[in-house]
Amino acid sequence: MTSTTASFGSRLKCKFPVFVMAAFVAITSAAILPQSTFAQNSAAPTAADDLQSARALSRAFQRVAKQAEPAVVHITAMRRVPVMQNDGFFSRPTGQTVNQPVGFGSGVIVDSSGVILTNNHVVEVGESHRAKLTDGREFDAVVVGRDPLTDLAVVRIKDAPPNEVFPTAAMGDSDSVEVGDWVIAIGSPFGFANTVTTGIVSAKSRSGVALPGASRDMYQDFIQTDAAINPGNSGGPLLDLEGRVVGINSAIATRAGGSEGIGFAIPMQIAKAVMDSILKSGRVVRGWVGLEFEELTSARLKQLGVTSEGGVLVSRVVDDGPASAAGFQPGDIITRYNARPMTRFSTLRAAIAVTAPGTKSTFDILREGKSKKISVQIADWSSNEAQSMGGQYSDRFGGIVRTIDPEVRRLLGRGFGGIRGVIVQKLDLAGPGAGSGFEEGDIIVAIDESPTRTAEEFAAILDKADMKQGVKMSVIRNRIRGSIDLRTE
Repeated sequence: MTSTTASFGSRLKCKFPVFVMAAFVAITSAAILPQSTFAQNSAAPTAADDLQSARALSRAFQRVAKQAEPAVVHITAMRRVPVMQNDGFFSRPTGQTVNQPVGFGSGVIVDSSGVILTNNHVVEVGESHRAKLTDGREFDAVVVGRDPLTDLAVVRIKDAPPNEVFPTAAMGDSDSVEVGDWVIAIGSPFGFANTVTTGIVSAKSRSGVALPGASRDMYQDFIQTDAAINPGNSGGPLLDLEGRVVGINSAIATRAGGSEGIGFAIPMQIAKAVMDSILKSGRVVRGWVGLEFEELTSARLKQLGVTSEGGVLVSRVVDDGPASAAGFQPGDIITRYNARPMTRFSTLRAAIAVTAPGTKSTFDILREGKSKKISVQIADWSSNEAQSMGGQYSDRFGGIVRTIDPEVRRLLGRGFGGIRGVIVQKLDLAGPGAGSGFEEGDIIVAIDESPTRTAEEFAAILDKADMKQGVKMSVIRNRIRGSIDLRTE
């Protein structure tokens, strides 16, 4: 930078008027006054100033609550339970049943047609569901799809009035949320609908959260917050100061059963991807690249001789997988996925899983200390798993079935030599098959009396079937023949 100087010299005395000279002296004197002189003249913030700032923050919270509350619903899960009759010291069933609440939670409307995003654990306990709006109206609601591995579910309001436009909440970008940001949680803790709490983002990319009934395969990449979250808040929105949903409240860490300042929300980037997949395909279509990972600690980074802010170590590259074809090698350190920084294994695993198959994704890696980019076409996790098991994945069934070939007959043992059909190898926990009562190991020999001699025939018959009307499947379980009706909403 070039500095410019001006030299007035003796011309200042004869050329400049007196008032100009006075102004110059005043300015020069001010320029060399000590900073303490100005500090004494600078008024300290008053109590009124502080109160004004606090009121401004309160108004921000009020705007978010007013904007988002109409889109938050109270969800009640219902189940048919037997009516019992007291008979002295005992009670016995009367043979009648009644619809009874068995669970409750919250949800947020994300589409004006009545599409609701909530938690899987809010709806999985019920056979039917009710959604109550802030204006007091109640509607039957149907579960479009659920995903236990992310604890998310999509619900749709049923039998809404013609041309009804439901209030919605705007979806935000959870990647832009920073630790220390203000957030607002809205839900129905302990059944108290439309409760608003505030706090900050305490941490990001939290994993290893012990959730009741959760599978160890669950994808965890939580936003941690100290906004008060209690039972009943589950499924409600976590919002930023602009009123955008940045997370779906899911769990709390507690010893006493209530909020202790440690709550967890599913990031909106994951929630939106799961929702879009369910609405498009009826299930969550997970991405797969054929990599196994290892968490990188500071000690491990030092051992590898790498100077980096963090990353995820590739421990294994699956033969013939997409990553192998793209040139990945064991020992590569992934630092970014689609330009998003990756410092935790849980974050990377979840990000890949919610990427739609067929997407061309970019990995930033470090290899022997040098930066490199690798592009990989994401594959379908379910199809890959089915192939590795020698079977075929069926969307409409929600699981993997395999043709009963000589190898399967050998495993089944004596008495199955003449059986032709398919065996259920794996079920999606939230799929139509599991929901209809199928179990892994079931043998399906016919659909509506049409033989299913191979996995291909099984899939072809289901592809042509009217699943809302349903089909009757002939099943062998534990060497006993029976039938199971399979249908979807």
